[in-house]
Amino acid sequence: MKKTEKNIREQFRITDRNIVIDEKRKEETMSFLQKEISRKKTGVRPDRKKILIRQFRYMDKTMLAIHGIFCMIALFVVVTVPEYWGHGIKKEEDIILVSTVISGFLGLFSVLAVGRIFFSGLTELSESCYFNVRQMVAFQMFLSGMISLSVLSVNILFVGMRWKIDLLRAGLYLFVPFVMTECCCLMAVLSETGRKNIYLLTGVGTFSVVSNVLLASSPQLYRMSALTFWGIAFAGGLLLLTVQIRILFRGIEKGEILCTN
Repeated sequence: MKKTEKNIREQFRITDRNIVIDEKRKEETMSFLQKEISRKKTGVRPDRKKILIRQFRYMDKTMLAIHGIFCMIALFVVVTVPEYWGHGIKKEEDIILVSTVISGFLGLFSVLAVGRIFFSGLTELSESCYFNVRQMVAFQMFLSGMISLSVLSVNILFVGMRWKIDLLRAGLYLFVPFVMTECCCLMAVLSETGRKNIYLLTGVGTFSVVSNVLLASSPQLYRMSALTFWGIAFAGGLLLLTVQIRILFRGIEKGEILCTN
């Protein structure tokens, strides 16, 4: 990488030698810029709170709205399952299976909200705004993550109290598919093809949800002896997710991850 950068700089030096600078036009341009700068008035920059409000006001809220609608549907399903569908759901494995589907799709929508920044094909224009691409991705990731985690926490509390499941177990059962789906989707975002194709990212997320459902269909996984497996899967997923986020931000900062189609 360093050798390539050195070669590029050398190519610029060679090209610059062949450029003839008109000293008269250079002085005229300098004089013009000095006059314009002297006329320029210093504007008052709004505080960070107003900037954040404006950022939220003018940002694309399409995916955020879809995410919010799914969260409301998910909460409605979880609350109404014991009341109206109770005849078919009598065991804790059944409600956890339903909650696993919800957790997986929450992870998918969290990453889709971030991935939409890359799908637009105009993210490079953000460098001329107050927030750069890295900050915009962090803002979207924080916002969508907080929404998903809030719904997931309510789901865990409701399932734990309604079906008398220990909150630690319920948390592991529902957080693991959420984290694993986010890891799979971020893996797609880190690839150039995944950043350009929303259908591929959606397909990867859906495949992860289906895989988690198939695994959750095994009754052996809900025994107390399998709790260690869930703990290891959760810790491993969090570690992988942290590494992927760091790679994503580092790639954006260095320009290795292009934000255009």
